[in-house]
Amino acid sequence: MEENKFLVLAQNRQFLPFFAEEEKEWQEPFVFIQAADTQFGMQEKYIEKKENYGWQQEIRWSRQMVEDVNTMFPRPKFLVVCGDLLDAWPHTEEEIRRQQEIDFKEVFAGLEVPLVCVCGNHDVGNTPTPATVNRYTSSFGDDYFSFWCGGVFFIVLNTQFYEDASQCPQLAEEQEAWLEEQLEVVKREKPQHAVIWNHKELNLCGRHIEFKMATVQDTLNFVFLFLPLHISFQCINIHNPGYENHL
Repeated sequence: MEENKFLVLAQNRQFLPFFAEEEKEWQEPFVFIQAADTQFGMQEKYIEKKENYGWQQEIRWSRQMVEDVNTMFPRPKFLVVCGDLLDAWPHTEEEIRRQQEIDFKEVFAGLEVPLVCVCGNHDVGNTPTPATVNRYTSSFGDDYFSFWCGGVFFIVLNTQFYEDASQCPQLAEEQEAWLEEQLEVVKREKPQHAVIWNHKELNLCGRHIEFKMATVQDTLNFVFLFLPLHISFQCINIHNPGYENHL
């Protein structure tokens, strides 16, 4: 099955395709693709309001995206999906989520560039628990991690910890301590750019994290790029029109 070819790439707080020392060096601008809310099942459940809903539409959309990315030139460094990979809730719709996961992995196993997965509220719950976080990480890899790519430092966050960590305070504290370490890396290494990947907009999750980034930004005189999605189906464009991001 194609599902078996799906690679879990975020491990030990690293992203395995990009961990070589030379990735810290800026050489030239490059392209990556940002998407979000693939959310298998959303169209028929919420838009069409079907009782016995499926996710064939999301499968078609995702297959088209994979095909488009695979044929792009120049080839993107990676594709990132910023949360809500699936629709079914991990704590109340386990069997549906299992089926959605099989289909998601079958589709994205055909992707010819690395896939960065960011967790969203539908992936770990609006109020995450150790069990829901563990289920996500077992399926898709670490819920927060960092990596260098072409001289740019990328930080992936689990923003559900900022929204409601009442059921997993220790996990949230661990991410917070880890984030402080990543900001020290930024101060020390002074990357060409630093990018934060997250699902929920930070103003929905509390202001203190924005203050942390602003402090580092002021110190180094460069710009953090915050690239969340969640609210609607959209793509972020930094310099050029279309759905690709250029750094």
